[in-house]
Amino acid sequence: MRIHFLFCTPVFLAAICTPALACTCAPPPPEVKTDRDLTQWYVAGSDAIFEGTVKRIELNWMFIDAKVGGLVPADLDQGEATIRVSFDATRIYKGVEQKELSLTTGIGGGDCGFDFEIGKQYLVYAFADSSGHLSTGICSGTALLEDSQSARSYLRGEQAESGKIDKNTGIPPTKLCGHVASTGMDMAGGQLFLFRTGRKSPIPTEEAQVALDGSFCIEGVRPGIYTLAFMNGDEDSPTSYAFFPGTAKSSEASTIELRSGEARSDLLFTVPPQPVFSVAGSVLISKKAVLPAECEVLLLNVDPLSVLVSYTTHVESSGYFEFPQVLPGEYWAFVEVNDSDSAPIGSQERSKWT
Repeated sequence: MRIHFLFCTPVFLAAICTPALACTCAPPPPEVKTDRDLTQWYVAGSDAIFEGTVKRIELNWMFIDAKVGGLVPADLDQGEATIRVSFDATRIYKGVEQKELSLTTGIGGGDCGFDFEIGKQYLVYAFADSSGHLSTGICSGTALLEDSQSARSYLRGEQAESGKIDKNTGIPPTKLCGHVASTGMDMAGGQLFLFRTGRKSPIPTEEAQVALDGSFCIEGVRPGIYTLAFMNGDEDSPTSYAFFPGTAKSSEASTIELRSGEARSDLLFTVPPQPVFSVAGSVLISKKAVLPAECEVLLLNVDPLSVLVSYTTHVESSGYFEFPQVLPGEYWAFVEVNDSDSAPIGSQERSKWT
């Protein structure tokens, strides 16, 4: 398979990869010692507070709406992926008046995004930017309504016990363990990813390493329904990507339901053999232009559950590039230029290998 690009454009894969660093929240000040103190601290730092039910969740991401031959912003702030959450507000405490409202949060994986779920009720602490747009995250105090009784009592002016902050729920952690089986595959570097149904984010909810003998165990999983994926090979050149119980297509995957406190240890994930393709092509520029020295081609899988399947290769001075091993699927292809003197013009292509 050969693909060709007419221009180079500054596109940065950092905008779409799983963040390497975990979100770190600023700790409450030393004087915050009780649940009531903590609520007061969250209230003081919030621009809007309300109780509401999640009605809709949408992924806002420039790659979702990208057109073949179109331009992709080089500015990461323009291309940052976010989740838009729409609510029916049932009780408003601060900062907003309308009953139907929306806000944004991160996609997870290190950007402090809060993991909302359609149909669930939440107590939301939100921040407003200069235009009044609301956002929230895991550091704001936002939580399920059922876990916010002390905060609700304070916000409603009700008398309630103000005990010490206690994060121990007494419920045993939900656990998912099992074994990955595949003929002739070296499990070194194998990873498992959990994607919660309805979450919309391309970033997995949980992930775990697979041991050399194929065993794995993911602890502390939030109850819910999940799709389980396995990936093997380097991050920039995966050689296997499959879904439980043993298929290369996300449409054929079986979901897994995990209940609170449940510990499953009998899961068998059989990874099927997958062919790989050689993909080559060239980057073409105008006769008067010179191809920058630092130029790469990126392949990104179109399937939201397979976004982690991506490939990067260097472009030679002649414009030629080659990917020796690419898994079947449909991909966005981009050109990345790390050159401050290059013009921000470019194109992209969508290709499929089956």
